[in-house]
Order: sequence, then structure tokens, then C-alpha cells
Amino acid sequence: MAASDNVFHHMPVGPSDQASSAPAWTSGPRDQWLRMRFRRSRGFRCLCNAPVAPADLGNVETPENGDCRQDAGSTFSSASLVEMALQFSLPFDAGKETDFEPFPPCPAVFALFAEREPVAQEQPYLSATRNLRHRLARLLQAPAERSRRLNLRSFAQRIEFQPTGSAFETQWLMYQLNRRYYPRQLRRRLRLRPPALVKIKLKNRFPRCYPTSRLADDGSLYYGPFPSASAAERFTADFLDLYKIRRCTPDLNPHPSHPGCMYSQMKMCLAPCFEGCTDEEYQQELKRVVAFLDSEGSSLIRELEADRECASAQLEFEQAAQAHRRLEKANDVIRERPALVREISSLNAVLVLPGAQEKSIAFFLVNAGRLYGPAILGLEENVSNPVPLDQQIQQLLAPLGGASDPCKGAVQPLPVPLAAKTAINPPRPLPPSEHLSLLARWYYSSFRVGEIVMLGAGQEIPHARLIRICRKVVAMRQ
Repeated sequence: MAASDNVFHHMPVGPSDQASSAPAWTSGPRDQWLRMRFRRSRGFRCLCNAPVAPADLGNVETPENGDCRQDAGSTFSSASLVEMALQFSLPFDAGKETDFEPFPPCPAVFALFAEREPVAQEQPYLSATRNLRHRLARLLQAPAERSRRLNLRSFAQRIEFQPTGSAFETQWLMYQLNRRYYPRQLRRRLRLRPPALVKIKLKNRFPRCYPTSRLADDGSLYYGPFPSASAAERFTADFLDLYKIRRCTPDLNPHPSHPGCMYSQMKMCLAPCFEGCTDEEYQQELKRVVAFLDSEGSSLIRELEADRECASAQLEFEQAAQAHRRLEKANDVIRERPALVREISSLNAVLVLPGAQEKSIAFFLVNAGRLYGPAILGLEENVSNPVPLDQQIQQLLAPLGGASDPCKGAVQPLPVPLAAKTAINPPRPLPPSEHLSLLARWYYSSFRVGEIVMLGAGQEIPHARLIRICRKVVAMRQ
């Protein structure tokens, strides 16, 4: 079985193509029952919707409720769509007896096309399976009489597939395929939840911090992704008890006659609403909040430890006890924060996953929240010209788009000072929200397979550690 030479290219959509609002299979001789089965099938939801022209896909996100909203984290422009082609391609002839033995009985992603050659605005049947041979045999074998099982033998003209080694790789390929063929139904087809984030809105005169599920290019800071919206809300409420920035939602026009709120009465807010503080004092408190989130809480821990030691040295034991209680509460809040949660522009990591082959590894690179990959590393021992593993990893990760120095294999540095973090513009462009959703789904899954190596700003990729993890992942499969 040879790799496919077919490459999908974007073709201009003419008036005749736009006029057709149904796929080619709906004009066949099959009755309405077959079309109903297509709509109800797991991998073919929303197939009867009108095709979408690539030129009409600028800055569109489709949430779970189906409506379209602007979102800086989801850009489906024609220039950003990946020319996606699966690894293997075979023609299919329904008039001949089919032998399914050439298809491997392994996990894979596959697509069934209604045309022998790639054409504009194809709408294939997309699905993933744990046993490719068995699944294709069920879908493409000659249908039995009076059977209600979905059968695509009369529809399929071409089969494309690609074996996968992990659930994350499967989800990534399905994301790329759906982004190519069904961009408007992407989230609904993949059942992707919006990422749970914590946002600091900097454009307001008195910025506030609150949980959100939308990425917007409005100059704000985003931290995440969290396991769920409730986890983001709980973390936000707990860590804001340690600071005195406002929690109210209205845009404030400070005036001494303002009645204030409950938090100002409990001395848990600087009360900018009735001029309880100056703008400079509020910005200073905001910088402390940003420093806490960027340093994973270490900035506040150092501050409270210094206050406790100073109070103890001056025999101010009540103040020392109060600082100690605040220190314990800060430690509890830090323990609530998952290790994956970072400021989005500083979210850098390497994912080490099992590959489709028996002794292979699939690398995914996360750089500023964007996913790149996969890069496949073979660990076969009997090779004619052996190359050191660290050099192979460097060569694999460098072209993924995240390494600034292929010789050193370092992630693109993010030296963002605290003063720049409170500027109007974010330090780096926002990633697609679907990348964060896929990463969070894999990381917080109870059945997670593979390892993740978190990277700091400007930190070089630890090749020695990756080699140890590769051996561990390969050993777990045997």
C-alpha cells in the first residue's frame, strides 16, 4: 500500500457550485430513508447543510448552540485553512467484490468521498475508529435485505485513511479534516467545549478579573485552560480574596456620593467607585494580581513570608499570625491551580504520545497556546546510519513552527515585562480557541495517554528528558 499522491487544493467557487446546497449523494436513486440515516450517523452530522465558500469564512466561530459570533481565537480564513490530505488513498468500486484485507485492523481516521478525484467543495463522510478494517467492512459491504444499518457502498468512490497512535492524534486529525470540509459545524461535530479561562480586561479604567470562555482580541490577558467553567470560577473567587481589585461589573465613574458595595464595606476592595483610591494605587494592586498569576503564586508567597518574618523580628506576633494565615490561604489557592494553567502567550509545552507504528513516538509542540504537529520519531534499533536521538528530536521539532533556533531547539522566547503586560495590546496574537479546547480535553482526561513537558519562557527543549519519556512511552505499549 503506497502513500497517497493526491493533494487537496482550494478551488475557486463559482456560481454553479454555490447554487447547489446539497452533496452529490442526495441526487442518487436512493430514497429519503437513506438520507435520514446519513443525517443521524455519528460521523455525518449536518452533511446536508449548504457548502461554505472559503472566502466567506473570515473570523467565524460556531459555538455549541449553533450561532455564529466573532471570536479572535477562531479564524477560518481561506489563507489559514490547511491543505489536508490523509496518508493513504484507495479507489473504491461498488460494482466489484471488495477485499478489505489491505486495510489494517488498527485505530485510524478515514474519509469516504463521492468522487474519484478531489473536487471543489467536497463533503466526505468523516469518522474515526479503533478497527479500520472492521469499520469499513460494515459501511461498504453489500447491504443485506431489510437491514437498517448504515451502508455507504453506493456513495463511496474513494477511501482515504491514516492510522493513529493515540486519542489526541485522532482528535487532531479530525479537527484538521472538519476545519477543511465543515468549518461552520466544527465545534458541534467534534463536541468541543469552549476553553475555560480567566480574563483580566485591561481596556477598562479600573480593570477586573473574571472567568470567561471566549477569546477576544481586545488587549486583555487570558489564563488557562481550566478543567471546567466551575473550576475557573472557584479559582477566581478564591484568589481574588487575597487582593483588593474590584469585582463589580459596571463601568465606574468615581464619585464621593457613590454608595459602594459589600466588598468595600468589608475592606476587600480599594473602592474606586467612591474615590477610595487613586488610579495609580489601583494599577499597582493590579500589577500584584498579574505577578501572582504569572509566577504561579510565588510572588505573593515571598511577600507574605517576608511580612511574617519582619513582624516576628519586631515581636508583633498578632501581625505575624495574620500573615501566616494569609500564607496558608495562598498555598491553598495555589494548589487549586492546575499545572497546565498559564498566561496564554506563555503556554509552551511538548506532548510526547505513542505513534501509529509499534516503536514510534508522535511529538506535538504547544507554542503560545498554538498546537503544531505531529512529528513522528521512529525508534527502530536496526538502522544502517544511526543518528543520536537528541539530534533527531531537534530536527523534528524545529520545522513545527515553534523553535526559533533549530540548533538549540529553544521555544521562541517570551520576555514580556510586567509593565508591558498591563498595556493595551496583548504581548502576542491569540491562538485558535479550538487548540486550547483540544489540549484541555486531552490533559484533563481520566484516560490520558502520553506525557507533557511544560516549558518556561525562552527555555530550551530538554532533549535528555524527552528521550527518557520516549523510552517510557514505548515500554508501556509492550
